[in-house]
Amino acid sequence: MTSEEMVPGPVRDTFVTALTPQTTHIAALPDPLPLGIGIGLIAPDGSPRQRIVVRVEHDESGYLLDYFQESNDGETSSHSRVREDGSITRLENYDWRRHFDDPEQARQERERVAAHNKRVTEILRAKDLYI
Repeated sequence: MTSEEMVPGPVRDTFVTALTPQTTHIAALPDPLPLGIGIGLIAPDGSPRQRIVVRVEHDESGYLLDYFQESNDGETSSHSRVREDGSITRLENYDWRRHFDDPEQARQERERVAAHNKRVTEILRAKDLYI
């Protein structure tokens, strides 16, 4: 890859600093870091408790790293974006169904969650972040 297809070192360092409090997986971020590729990160201790995929892009505002992390419980996930200034923005993420005693409300909630989660899956697939 050419240097134009790689993230500058100081920007990569900013991503690492911003994400270090969130996960130990960030230690596995490649150096140099390529643009436009979904990269799965493995925890330094080999722990399978979480799975994380990242992808770096460049837009009119600069570099951004989108990441999706999912815990092995199947119900805990996070989808966020880190900008090259270190700011983190939460992005659309999976939702979980709330319990309703009323059967009609429960049906509506199932449908709402299914539609929302389908949209999130499509977003993650389009970014090559789907696990």
